[in-house]
Amino acid sequence: MRQVFFTWVLSLAMATLCACSSAPAKKSDVNSKTLTAADSALIKQVVESQTAAPKVEVDLDAAHEFYILAKNMELRGDARQADFFWKQAYKADPTSRYLAFGVAERLAMSGEDSLALVEAKKAVNLKGKRSASQYALLARLYVKTGEVDSCRKYFVMGLDSSRYQDMGLLYDYSLFLEAMRDEKELVRIYDLLLPKVNYISTLFQRQLSLLLDLGRDSAVVDLFGKAHEATGDKQMLLQMVRGLVAMKRYKEAIAVVDTLSSAKNEDEEMVIMTLPYMSGDSAYAFARKKYYNDGVRTPAVLCFIGQYEYDVGQNDSAKVHLLESVGKLQGQPKYANRGYLGLVNIFASEKNYAEAIRYAEKSDSVSKGDTRMLLASVYALADKYEMAFPLLDSLMQFWETWKPLPGVVDSSNLAQLKNEAQIKYLQVLDIYSRALIGEALDIEKDGRADSAKKARAVANREKAETMLEKFFAKDTTYMRVRLSMAMNLERLKRYDESFRQFEFLIKQSGFSPHEMASTLNYYGYSMIELNRTPAEVEKGYKLVLEALVLEQNGEAKDAYLDSKAWGLYRMGRFEEALQVMQLIDHSKMNRDDVFWEHMGAIQEALGLKNEAKKSYKVLRKLNPKHPAVLKFFGKKK
Repeated sequence: MRQVFFTWVLSLAMATLCACSSAPAKKSDVNSKTLTAADSALIKQVVESQTAAPKVEVDLDAAHEFYILAKNMELRGDARQADFFWKQAYKADPTSRYLAFGVAERLAMSGEDSLALVEAKKAVNLKGKRSASQYALLARLYVKTGEVDSCRKYFVMGLDSSRYQDMGLLYDYSLFLEAMRDEKELVRIYDLLLPKVNYISTLFQRQLSLLLDLGRDSAVVDLFGKAHEATGDKQMLLQMVRGLVAMKRYKEAIAVVDTLSSAKNEDEEMVIMTLPYMSGDSAYAFARKKYYNDGVRTPAVLCFIGQYEYDVGQNDSAKVHLLESVGKLQGQPKYANRGYLGLVNIFASEKNYAEAIRYAEKSDSVSKGDTRMLLASVYALADKYEMAFPLLDSLMQFWETWKPLPGVVDSSNLAQLKNEAQIKYLQVLDIYSRALIGEALDIEKDGRADSAKKARAVANREKAETMLEKFFAKDTTYMRVRLSMAMNLERLKRYDESFRQFEFLIKQSGFSPHEMASTLNYYGYSMIELNRTPAEVEKGYKLVLEALVLEQNGEAKDAYLDSKAWGLYRMGRFEEALQVMQLIDHSKMNRDDVFWEHMGAIQEALGLKNEAKKSYKVLRKLNPKHPAVLKFFGKKK
C-alpha cells in the first residue's frame, strides 16, 4: 500500500511539472505550486519507510526464559546445554548487546575464535551497557587474528572503561605489549599492574630490567621505594638507598636512612653506606644518633664510631668501641677488618706490639692476605724481623712477577690492573726497605753488637738502598721514600749523596710542618755531627733553628733542642749549649744515649768534671762500649 502511494505521489509530481513546462509561468502560479512543509515531511516519511531495515522481531519473554535456563545449566556444570540456551536467548532477542557478547564469549571459550569474532563484531554495534569485559574479549580475539591496531584499540577502550582497575586486562595488555616490544607503554602498564600483584618478583624484575634498559635511573629508585611501601621489604629500601647514592642524591639517601629504627642488617648497611657522604663531624654525630637514639645498635655502626674517634685522637674511647664491635662482627669480615686495622694502629702507637700483632694477624686472616703487608710492617715494628722478612720476600716475588690472568688480557680494565699491581710492588719495596733499615738501626744502637751483626747492619742498608733505587726507577714523586733514601745514605757514610737528597727535599712544599721540621733537623744535625767545616756546621745549626720554629710545642721539641745544643758545642759556644740542654725535659731522655753523650761533652768542655762524670756514668749504663765512655774513663776502644 505504501509503495503504491509513493508511486502515485511521484507520478502526480511529474505530471504537474510537465503541465507547467508547456505554458509561461506566472508569479502567482509558481507560488501556488511550491511544496509546503507538510508535503516535504510526507515525502521524507515515505522515503525512510522504504529504505529502513526490516523490523527485527523480539520475543523478550522467550529470551528471558532461555537466559534463566542457561544460567541454571551453568550452575549444574552442563556447559553444552548452557551454550545452547544462550544461543536461544540471543535468537529470541538479537538486539541485546549483553546476550550477543555472552554468545561470543562462549564461542571463544569453546575454541571457535572465528565465529566468536564475527559475533563480537556484531555485538559491539548493538545498543546496551558497555563493559570492560566486552572490549577485552574483542582485544583478545583480535590478538589471535594478528590485527595489531584493533587489538590496541580495544585494550585501551577496555582499560579506560575499567579505569585501569581490571587486573586481568592489564596483564593481557602487557603480554600484547611484550610481543609488540612497546617498552615505554609496557613500563606504564607494569607500573599500574605491580601494586595489584603486590610487586610479585617476576613482574618486578621485568619492570626493573625495562627501566634499566631505558636508562631511567630515577624511575628505578622510585620503583624500589614503591615496592618497599607496598611490601615492607627492607631489601627494597636498601636498593632504593643504593640507587640514590649512585645518583649522588645524598641528601635524599640520608633523609631515608634517618627514618630507620631497627638493628636489621639492611638498616646497618644503609647507615654505613651514607656515612662517607657527610663531613667527619656530621657523620660521627649521625652514627651516634642512629646507634644510641634510633635503635640501630649494630656492631658495624659502633665500629665506625670507634674508627672516627681514632682518627681524631680519642684513642681511649676508640679502643673501647672497636674492641666491643670486633667481638661481635664474626661473619662480617668487611666490617671486622676495619675494626682490626684501627686496633692495630692504636696498640702500635701505645707500643703494645703483642696486641698490635694479634689484630694484624686477625686482619690478615679475614682479608685473605690483602693486609699481609701491614702484618709484615707490624712484625718489623716489633723487631720480629725473622717473621717480617719471609712475608716480605714472598710478597716481593709475587708482585715482581705478577701478570694478569689470560682471560683479563683483552679487558678494558687491564691498564687499571697493571697500575694497581705497580702500586702494590712499590709498597712492598717501601716496607721492606724500612724493615731492613730498622733492623740495621737496632744493631747500630746495640753497644754489645759483634762484628757479624755490624756487618749485617751494613748489608741491610745496602740492600735497602737497592730497593729504594728500584722504587725511584718506577716513581720519583714520593718524598717520604726519598727521605728514607737520604737518611740511609747518611748512615752508609755516603754524605755528599745524602746531602744532595736532603737539599732537594727541603725545597719541596708537599710536607706537613711536622714532616718538614723532622727533615730539617735530621739534615742539620747530620752536618753538625759530621763536623767537616765550620761553614757546614753553621748551616746545619741554622737548619735546626728552622726546625725548632716549626716544632715549637711538638713532641720532637726536646730532640731538636739537643741538636741545637750540639751545634753550639761544635761552634765553641759551650755556655749557650749548656743553657739549651737545661731547657730539655730530662725525664724523657733517661734512655737516650745521644743526649747523655752531648751533656757529658758540654759539661767537660766547661770544666764541670763532676757533672760530666755523672753524665758519662749514665751513658755507660746505657752503652758500656760507647766511644765517649771509653775515652772519658781512660779505656781503649
